[in-house]
Parts: sequence; C-alpha cells; structure tokens
Amino acid sequence: MADLRLRVMSYNVGGHGARWSRRHVENIARAISEAAPDVVGLQEVHRGTKQSRFEDQAEVLGRLTGMTVHFGPSFPMGVGEFGNALLTRGEVRAVEVHPLPGPGEPRTVLHSRIALSESEIHFYVTHLAAWGRWGRSARTMQIQGLVERLKQSEGPFVLVGDLNAPPNAPEIGTLMAAELFRMCGDDIAFTHRFMRQRIDYVFADPGWTTTSYQVIRTGPSDHWPVLVELHRERSSHESSAAEA
Repeated sequence: MADLRLRVMSYNVGGHGARWSRRHVENIARAISEAAPDVVGLQEVHRGTKQSRFEDQAEVLGRLTGMTVHFGPSFPMGVGEFGNALLTRGEVRAVEVHPLPGPGEPRTVLHSRIALSESEIHFYVTHLAAWGRWGRSARTMQIQGLVERLKQSEGPFVLVGDLNAPPNAPEIGTLMAAELFRMCGDDIAFTHRFMRQRIDYVFADPGWTTTSYQVIRTGPSDHWPVLVELHRERSSHESSAAEA
C-alpha cells in the first residue's frame, strides 16, 4: 500500500460576514477550492441565522466546492445554529459532536472518521473561547476536555481549529504538554489579519511528518486559512483498519 499524503486546511470563515456581503460564502469557497485540500476544518459556520441571511453555510460550501460536508452545531443562534464543519474529498464514515467544558458560549469538537486513499483518519475540528486573556480560564477547561477526547482516539488523527490563543499562551502550553501530537508549521506566521497573531492551528499525531505549511493570505474572513501537507508511512495495522 502507498504512503498517505494529505492536504489539510483549517479555516475560520467568519460566517457573520455574509450579513454585509452576499458574496462572502462564495469567496470563502473560492479560497478553499484554489488551495485544493483533501480535508478542511471550518469554524464560525452559521446555519439558518440572521447573520447568514438564513442560509445553511455548510451546505452551500459543500455544493460550491464539490466536497462532502458535515456540520457540527455548538449552540443555537436565534432560529439557526453556530458551529464547526468539515469538508472532505474522502468518504465520511462517522461523525460525532462532543461538548467541551467551560463557562460562557458553549464550545464543541466535531469528530469524524474519514477514508482517504485507502487509509482512515480521525479528524477533529474545534473553536475555543475568545476574548483574549479574559477567556483563558474557559479555554483551559476546554483544552482539558479536548485532551481527554483525543486520548480516546484510535489510529491516525489530525486536529485543526481556531484556539483563540497564540503559541506562547499558557493554555497552549497545557495542550502541548499532553504530548499527544505535534504542532504543524512554525510558530511565527500570524493567521488573524487584524490582531496579527497566530491563533489558527493544525496538529497531527507523531506518526505524521509535516512536509509544508503556509498561511494563505486570501479570502474575505478576518482569519486566513492555514494549509498543511502531511505525509505518513502506512503500517499494516492502518491498512487493515481502512479496509474494515
């Protein structure tokens, strides 16, 4: 069996931007398609909210990119919902939404099993509490819940998300201290165009090698998409799991 090569994107799409621009989601889809990822984790996705002009943004992005889509709600917003989503060129075999602990706005992690190139990966998408240092206690609790969830992961996994904290923040230190995965890419490139901080990440378990990393300065969101290319040598165990 051939090794697995994977193009992974994390993108906070700032779905509320559709309130001011009818082409917001269309421009997000263009940015994704031009990067040609295999799997994408999306944050700040609106489904049926006033901010999205009552559109299901996940469904629209799936249609415009030609990728399989699944939405994972974090909390209700008016008559609609706000949350995370995934897009992939692979086969989605299972999807679960897990709540994360912490005060304030509810946060979740979207967990999926995806078959790609005769391999299966576990893919996690999350979006942690905002508000800088004022949200630190909530993020710390959410990270503790996230770590416990990742400890249960079987097989290769990738975690993406807007963690709302730079690499030197104490809560990111707590996340990395779990030693479950590696941060992909250098810690200098910023991903939020106005705050000029890196708060969007791709992490991968130690079986992966990062072959390239870039912050793509395009799209209408206040966040820029992060694109990482990963390589993994396939083991016989992973081949058997993919064929199950």
